[in-house]
Amino acid sequence: MKTLILNGSPRADHGNTQLFIDHFQSGLTRPLSVRYILRENPEKLALEMHDYDTILLVMPLYIHAMPGIVMKLFEKLKPHPTNHKIKIGFIVQAGFIESSTARFLEQYLSSLANRLNYTYLGTVIKGDAAACSILPHFFFGKLFKQLKALGAYYEKNGSFNPLLVTKLGYPVDLSKFQVRLLESPLVKRLNQIGWNWILKRNGCFENRFDQPYL
Repeated sequence: MKTLILNGSPRADHGNTQLFIDHFQSGLTRPLSVRYILRENPEKLALEMHDYDTILLVMPLYIHAMPGIVMKLFEKLKPHPTNHKIKIGFIVQAGFIESSTARFLEQYLSSLANRLNYTYLGTVIKGDAAACSILPHFFFGKLFKQLKALGAYYEKNGSFNPLLVTKLGYPVDLSKFQVRLLESPLVKRLNQIGWNWILKRNGCFENRFDQPYL
């Protein structure tokens, strides 16, 4: 089984998507090839994807939109002449807590695989991942163990573990209690402090109210 992992993040090997790939690979006995869509010619990469048995595309979800570089690659893909010769699966990490925010993308990815004559392995969705590359990693020990187990299962079976896919996708929707908690003044204040810290770290705190497209 010849597998290619595609990193679909605009941050390439920096950020949450790379962390997901690294911990997925930690469950393998032999590392898989990784290529970065940001650094590739999309037309050339689309052709070279046919050299692999399986494609695993890992990407962030920004609000409800996939990265433009991923969409650009998709636009260059053409249906494979042999039905189901290539397998494709997706791992999507998002900032929103609930995985339901990525369900429309999941439907699109499933349809895309079908149009390309690929075998669809499914889409793993993990919400609440925005801070993975910001906070100390011990905060995400459980997540990283699950990704490692996902990689180990994939190496053995050539597919995603359905139980792990379900666990990673929890919660699908926020409960009424979670909504009330997120709307509380304390949580809103803590969230503001966190974002202000990120803005200051990136040197753009003073410009946070700019409206360049107004």
